[in-house]
Amino acid sequence: MARLGTRPGRAVASGVSRAATAGSAAPATAPATGPSLRKYVEPVPLPGNGIVVASQVTPDRYAFSLREIRRHLHPDLPATPVWAYDDGSGLSGQAGSFGMAIAATTGTPITVSYTHHLPTTYPSWIPVDTKLTPLGNKVRFMTHLHGAFVAAANDGNPTETPDGWGPGETQTVTYSNQAPQQSARTMWFHDHAMGATRLNVFAGLAGAYILRDEYDTGQEPNPVGIPGGAYEIPLVIQDRMFNPDGTFLYPVSTIPGVTWIGEYFGDTMLVNGKVWPYLEVEPRLYRLRILNGCNARIMSLGIAGAGIWQIGAEGGMWDRPVALDQIVLTSAERADLIVDFRGLAGQTLHLTNSTPALPVSTPAPALGPVLQIRVGRKVTEPGPTRIPSRLRGGRAAQLRRPDHTRYISLNEIDPDENSWYLNLNGSHFGDSVEEPRNGTVEDWVFVNTTMDTHPMHTHLFNHQVIGRTPYDVEAYETANATAAGVPGGIDPTPWATGPMEPPTPDERGFKDTTKVNPGYFTTVRAKIELPKGVTAPQTYVYHCHIVEHEDNDMMQPFTVVP
Repeated sequence: MARLGTRPGRAVASGVSRAATAGSAAPATAPATGPSLRKYVEPVPLPGNGIVVASQVTPDRYAFSLREIRRHLHPDLPATPVWAYDDGSGLSGQAGSFGMAIAATTGTPITVSYTHHLPTTYPSWIPVDTKLTPLGNKVRFMTHLHGAFVAAANDGNPTETPDGWGPGETQTVTYSNQAPQQSARTMWFHDHAMGATRLNVFAGLAGAYILRDEYDTGQEPNPVGIPGGAYEIPLVIQDRMFNPDGTFLYPVSTIPGVTWIGEYFGDTMLVNGKVWPYLEVEPRLYRLRILNGCNARIMSLGIAGAGIWQIGAEGGMWDRPVALDQIVLTSAERADLIVDFRGLAGQTLHLTNSTPALPVSTPAPALGPVLQIRVGRKVTEPGPTRIPSRLRGGRAAQLRRPDHTRYISLNEIDPDENSWYLNLNGSHFGDSVEEPRNGTVEDWVFVNTTMDTHPMHTHLFNHQVIGRTPYDVEAYETANATAAGVPGGIDPTPWATGPMEPPTPDERGFKDTTKVNPGYFTTVRAKIELPKGVTAPQTYVYHCHIVEHEDNDMMQPFTVVP
């Protein structure tokens, strides 16, 4: 009989399998070198200075070769092999992962090609679990634009191309950038290969995608009244571990016969591909666009001494700013912030991470330092002088009542055993397919039976968070669980232990990734619609964005039907 993830004893340490933390043998991998590295010795890479803004082959067409390069991520480390997107510009300034960015405009589609020039098989520093991949140790890729509103063939999801693309092969996609579904926002493109997403992203296959419109121009001044130009800064945060030779360290499980580990937690922070860098700012307002690019770590971020307002998330800019002290981001969540450094001339601040407060739950060990911020004494360009009360072009999340409600269960089976995996709806990938109708509004209720928070990501559509309802997990499981967990389609309302709790302030707008906390069922609402000119049926996926969970096996397809 399967043991569900709500049983006691589930824990994970940094880079250690669950079995190791439960008292079995220590992990066989060498200890990481990251904690001993000096902090704040190099500047954070920025667009035009360490981050390459991709160049077009022809108007509105980009071409990338996927290659292994070597980059110095810290002065005290040997050069690190990194898998990168090469636009042919020479990669001279790249710092590593997230060294490449695409800048696009709402209403203007672009075509992008990605060609496999990576190793044919996985190198020793990337421990593939061949039980999870369709073609064993062969390196396959599949690029997904996270947050894209596209036809299924352009989505980069494993229902369309289960085996991905191999050496010498090219994936060509068109990103529609259609308004209003694709308003200005921060997106990112990353690998989505079946059973190897966690490894290919860990190796470096991720880049930024900034979408502009007539309001959010990125210039200063702009119609929204927010910082722009050099005062708009993307910050992509990732945790990693290193081997002494400079390669990234990805531990393996100590469970006999298992390579895969349940979560990857590094002991070193990278920002825009540099280890513990510093950022120089002027004493004025800045816009920081933050992405949690970690495999599994949930972060609670803050800058002590500075005022912070959130102005948007994954679905673009909100209708008004919201003042916050801490910003909690699961893997793949984004936060668009205005930060006030006025009155702080000459001071040194820090962007730090702490363990999120309940009900968010994560087994991640503490990793506090992220980025040092050095506030200068002079202002070169004054820029905006106040926080706008309204954000022109932004929108609040407002959808009509749903036409249909779906109940989706999150399960963890046999932790610490050879058969350990996670699933949605008590089914392996592809055995459970939702079929929403094009043009309808639906509520999706994610029922978490596990002990962890899961960032649930929906391809194709953005959604709004309606709320979270506490419920009796044990009683719900007792009544409904099978050996594979609780099946989908079961309304958890009879097991509710209190009223629905409203969304948190950072969930004001539309999202594509939402925290699904333990002890609750989480309701999100979306309009299910296909891009103009795209005909149903079209098949996409939804999944947990802890990429280790996604790879085994917390992902399911859904087909939009006429």
